[in-house]
Amino acid sequence: MKTESSETLEVGEQAPEFTLENYKGDELGLEDLNNYDGVLVVFMCNHCPFVHANLEELKRLDKEYSSIAVVGINPNAETHPMDSTEKMPEFVEEKDIDFHYLSDPEQKVAEAYDAKCTPDPFLLDMRHRVFYHGRLTDVEKPGDKASEYYMEEAIQKMLKSKRPPEEQPSSVGCSIKWKED
Repeated sequence: MKTESSETLEVGEQAPEFTLENYKGDELGLEDLNNYDGVLVVFMCNHCPFVHANLEELKRLDKEYSSIAVVGINPNAETHPMDSTEKMPEFVEEKDIDFHYLSDPEQKVAEAYDAKCTPDPFLLDMRHRVFYHGRLTDVEKPGDKASEYYMEEAIQKMLKSKRPPEEQPSSVGCSIKWKED
């Protein structure tokens, strides 16, 4: 189901701390990324076509902006069979992903960020305050070519100590598959 991101975390607000494990069981916390100029946290999953449509852009940003840590977080890990922690290594290898890809099986981090969709990207400055929360590009379907590079523009502004972009178009993607209570 196509869903838009929320506006709960506002620009300038401190991002919620987290410590999660990758599919190998290695822990990574937001505080472990203090030596970067920023952190791009992207709620994503293995099966979502919106993630697939923007994955090459995410990988390009990771390579081109090495002073920004890219962290994918899978909130669907235990709620969708294709997104299980066990399926994450296959996805990482198949898609040649070099950035951190963590599992959020309890969905506590997704809830803390009020993430709504995959992908749902949050660009944090060096002090882990929200600088930009919105779309990576204007692409929605795999194979489409981007004409707007919203995240790259935000990263460039942040690295040049400029103000956050006034336009922060909501991310669009598959709804996060929330656990039943």
